[in-house]
Parts: sequence; C-alpha cells; structure tokens
Amino acid sequence: MLILEKPYVSDMLINMAVSKQLPILYNAMSEQLKNQGYSLNLQNDALFEQSYRQKGRMYTMSENALEWIYKHFPESELVEKISLLKDKAAFRRLCRHLYPDFYFQELSLEELYAFPTAGLKLPLVIKPSVGFLSAGVYVIQNQQEWDNALTDIKNNFENVSRQFPDFVVGSHRFLLEEYIHGDEFAVDVYFDEEKKPVILNIFHHRFASDNDVSDRLYCTSKSIYDQYFNKFYDFLVSINAELGLHDFPMHIEFRYNGKMAIPIEINPMRFAGFCLNELQAHISGLHPVAAYLDNIHPDYEKMWAGKENDVFSFLVFERPADLPATARLDEEKLKAAFSHVLELRPVKVSVGVLATMFSQTDRQHLAELDQALILDMHRFVK
Repeated sequence: MLILEKPYVSDMLINMAVSKQLPILYNAMSEQLKNQGYSLNLQNDALFEQSYRQKGRMYTMSENALEWIYKHFPESELVEKISLLKDKAAFRRLCRHLYPDFYFQELSLEELYAFPTAGLKLPLVIKPSVGFLSAGVYVIQNQQEWDNALTDIKNNFENVSRQFPDFVVGSHRFLLEEYIHGDEFAVDVYFDEEKKPVILNIFHHRFASDNDVSDRLYCTSKSIYDQYFNKFYDFLVSINAELGLHDFPMHIEFRYNGKMAIPIEINPMRFAGFCLNELQAHISGLHPVAAYLDNIHPDYEKMWAGKENDVFSFLVFERPADLPATARLDEEKLKAAFSHVLELRPVKVSVGVLATMFSQTDRQHLAELDQALILDMHRFVK
C-alpha cells in the first residue's frame, strides 16, 4: 500500500507499483500520475483505510503524506509512534537513559534568541525539533557562528519552513544539543511483525568539512556492511526495546563515535528521501519498498557477489541560489565528471535541487567522490 505525494515520485517506484498493482491512495499526486498514463490501482479514502487495517503495512512517499495518516488514524498507536519519532526532543527524552551524558535542551524560538551563550561547551548543533532535509541545521563552533545562525533563522529558515506542514518542519521549537563526533550514517530499516529490524540500506553520509551539513553524497559498499552491519543491527534492537515498532518502515540517521551509535534524526513511515533508498535496487535489483511490503529479508552475500570492491553512491546536486530561472542542467557534462553513472535524474520540481544521481565507483576512481563533494554546480548548467 502506498501514499504518493509531492514533491517527487520516481519512475522506478511507479513502475514497481504498477507491476504489483499495489493499492495506492487516490489523491492529487496519484490522480496526476494516472492521467499521465500509469495503470495505478487507486483507492478512495475509505477503501484505502480499510485495506490498511486488513494488510497492516503502508508506505508513504514523503513527509507530506503524514497529514492523511494523522487525519484518518487519530488516537492510534500508529500516529503516536510517528509523532514521537518526528519530535527529536521527545525522542531524546525517551532514550535519555541510553545516553546519560549526552547534552540537549529544547527551546522555543524566543528562548533561542535570548539564550545566554556564556559557558556553553562548543561545538553545538542547533536544529528544529521537527525537521526535514537539513533545513535549519547549524553547526556552531564559536560566538560568531551562533550569531550567524540566529540571523539566518530569522531571515531565511522561517520562510523555508512555510513550504511544509508544521509536522514536517516546525519553526517554533528548536533543539540545542552537543555536536556528535564521528562518521555519519543513515539506515533504511523496517521492523517486522516480531519487532525485529530488517536492514535494507546502510549509507555513509560524507561531508566536505566539519561545517558541511549538506546532503550531497551518500556511499555504500560491502566493506561498510562488513564493518557496521552488526553494530547497527544491535543499535536498532536496543532502541526498539523502547519504541516497540512492528510492521513499520523508517529512515534513521546517526553518528558512530567508535563505541556507540547516537541518533540524529528519524523519518517514520518511509525510507531515505529523494529516492536515495533506490540505490539498493541498483545494487541488487530489489526495490526496498517492495521488500518492506512483501516482508523480504535481503540476502546480503548474494547482494554483494561480484561487487565486493566497488562503492555505490547517491548524490544530490543542489541548485545554486543565484541561478537564473532559465538555467538548465547540462546532463552530459555532469555525467562526464564520473566514471560510471548508473542513473541521472534531473529534478524539475522547485525544491532547490538540480538533479540526483546513482553511481558505481571502482578502486581506481575513488578520488572522484572526494571531488563530488566540492563540485561547483555553476559549471554544469547551460
């Protein structure tokens, strides 16, 4: 069962849904796709709600789809779990005993502006208690960066947050927390009927610098699975002992400091956004949404057979703010900057992104991934 919503639905997901004739909620997005010629199995609100109660598994394409769930399943366990996971401060409080030494504090916008900074242990992170796509996330190393962050929140973030419902990006409450050192990872997982985690993707979120909070580059490989799978599986078991999730998909981001995984953000009822999750389909042929809906547990050895030395990546190419409206992506020039492009997807909706890309990189070309982090996208428009 699927709820398709703006801003973006991939052809790969649509074609999978058509081939399996998955029940899809009738809404403006699915009607638009139906009118484009896709043979979708659309259901009205009442039928879709009934189907979910019978089948027990539903996948939402984006944060915008949560509004329908809130409306049709009020007071339900499902909405209770979603609300908890969307609220970073509430989640921190729930798991406080797992990280007793971790500093965090929730502040209103007014309290944030008036917060005394003397004596604060830096670095720190400011972010919305409810957030999406790194919007409003600031790494603070010194007083000047604190001042700059507050200015940006006042001038820019509140405008950005208005593009999404308040339960997607909240502009009224912020979380101040200690900077988590270590590499950042993201995992797509669902919890089966026995509340056990089934990992579908492990991504290393790479950055250009300590102050970089962009979503430019995510990588995965057999070596990453070999090194981190068991650690992350145990971590997911421990947090689900608190959450009690079952038949439930989610995307979780965290930092691993060499000893433990500390969560940064959780996105319920979906996997990685902008179709990052579909990197799995390029590696193994298994679409992660189909895996969740059909209760498939991946065969990891088979998944990496013949690809043991390659790195698979997903890249997000931001649209520079100063580009004229008429500027268009030079797809061939961008592809030429990489040794093996699996798929390039221009993004035509207005979300500040020019394109996303899937790539496969052998050992001889790993330097191109370092370069990808600092690519100036002005070079790739016409």
